[in-house]
Amino acid sequence: MNGAGGNSTRLLYDDDDDFNNGTPLCSVMFSAVTLALVLVAFKVIYERWVTPLAEVPGSLLHSLTSIPMRYYMLRGRMPEFVEALHQRYGPVVRISPQRVSFSDIAAAKQILGSHAFVKTPAYSMPSPIEPNTFSTLQPEVSVERRKQLGPGFSHRHLAAMESSIRQCCVINVQRKIDALLAAHADGRAVIQYNKWFSLITLDTIGVLGFGQQFRALERERHDLVPVLNRIRAFNYITMALPWLKGAPKLLGGRLRTLATLLSFSQRAIDERRSQPAASGSGSNAPDDLLQRMLDESRAGARPLTDPQMVSETILHLIAGVDTTSSGLTWTLALLLHNPHIMQRLTADIRREFPDRARPITFEDCRQRLPYLAAVVSESLRVLCPAPSILPRVTPPGGVRMGGYFMPAGTWMCCAVNSVHMNPAVFRSPHAFNPDRFLADSPERHSLLAFSTGVRACLGRNLAIVEMYIVLSNLLRNYDLCLPDDAAAVAAQPVADDCKAFVGSVPDIPRNTMMTLNPTHPDRDCLVVVSAAT
Repeated sequence: MNGAGGNSTRLLYDDDDDFNNGTPLCSVMFSAVTLALVLVAFKVIYERWVTPLAEVPGSLLHSLTSIPMRYYMLRGRMPEFVEALHQRYGPVVRISPQRVSFSDIAAAKQILGSHAFVKTPAYSMPSPIEPNTFSTLQPEVSVERRKQLGPGFSHRHLAAMESSIRQCCVINVQRKIDALLAAHADGRAVIQYNKWFSLITLDTIGVLGFGQQFRALERERHDLVPVLNRIRAFNYITMALPWLKGAPKLLGGRLRTLATLLSFSQRAIDERRSQPAASGSGSNAPDDLLQRMLDESRAGARPLTDPQMVSETILHLIAGVDTTSSGLTWTLALLLHNPHIMQRLTADIRREFPDRARPITFEDCRQRLPYLAAVVSESLRVLCPAPSILPRVTPPGGVRMGGYFMPAGTWMCCAVNSVHMNPAVFRSPHAFNPDRFLADSPERHSLLAFSTGVRACLGRNLAIVEMYIVLSNLLRNYDLCLPDDAAAVAAQPVADDCKAFVGSVPDIPRNTMMTLNPTHPDRDCLVVVSAAT
């Protein structure tokens, strides 16, 4: 018995010895938790007291992680998130461990003004799209592409193409509206203008970019519209979650939306290349952006490959449709919600151009409609179509900016919306005040809607031409107003010291996925149109 009991006891102790010689789960967990706490403590100490960025104002949480920033990006609320931080901490604020945002116009112009501050990897396109004029991180590529494609966006070239632009932006629009008015006994029609502006700008880029008649407005639809909306959202999501940029490659193929856009672009190139006129530069050769790229692919100093041309055509489609249609949408929304400003602008246009049989040209607008230019500029300020943070990388050696040292590799973000809403840059920034752009004041030279400097928007001239032509002819030929049953929209208060022709910004629900768009366009972007009285 004793022997048996002793053996049993010994067996129990042997088991305990084996257990003690192993690594118990609780010990592993304790070690992991201890290591995690040490790493967190080191992270906190480094980010708040060691790194030079520790001096930059901002919250502790944002200095430790980029999760809050990415959260607001994915919600489409990034501009509001950054603006709130600037309101709390000042013109320089840390928005993530390696990102610092600036709302000072001088700093923004310095950062964006040269190639010393190169674009960050956030601009790179999802696989398998090649770098293009907008997305390339290499300054020399940007310079070369602008030399190759820039003439296609010059005022001289756009003036030569204005008859095509007027066809899309005036004649086709007037024909469509007149048909709708004729179909209604009361001579009034309700239009969803956000959709219409997307179709108008798509028709325009179809002619100027591809020499094609998309006839999107005539049909009130085009297969490219939902494709462009989805690819824009996907591009934006990959900026918030960069690891998704390789998703098409990881999936062993291409995302359906991306494949559709790539196929369209390659097909346009192949079809143009097969046309006899495309091989020469004579009078029969098309004069559009696609032809310019094909010419550069044969004779340029740095010939364009097919994948590069595909990427550039995708850029023309996305930028040529989304940003311009967004600008038109918010300009008309601001006018509709501020009837006194619309009346002033409409009276100005009709007084200068009473003959409704002759379309108003861009040169007409530029020479004789300064208030239209002011309205467009102010709209681009208060509801900027692309209110991004324009990140650039601090060069080797670092720089001192805004009173703080930025070490090499810091992402310096020029917050467009925050600059536009900075009271030190624009007086009463939340008021819709076109008059601020009539005087030759610093405010007039502080607009960042198209960025600034060496990487400013290449399509700026085209966007301005379209906006001027569409709005001037629309307001001259038709009376516009909100529907009687339009939902009441709150507006931000206007400062008491503003002048007479100042309006408020309607609080229409909106989000930013690359471009600023209304959340409920079928409800909030309706306009009643009737013949001008």
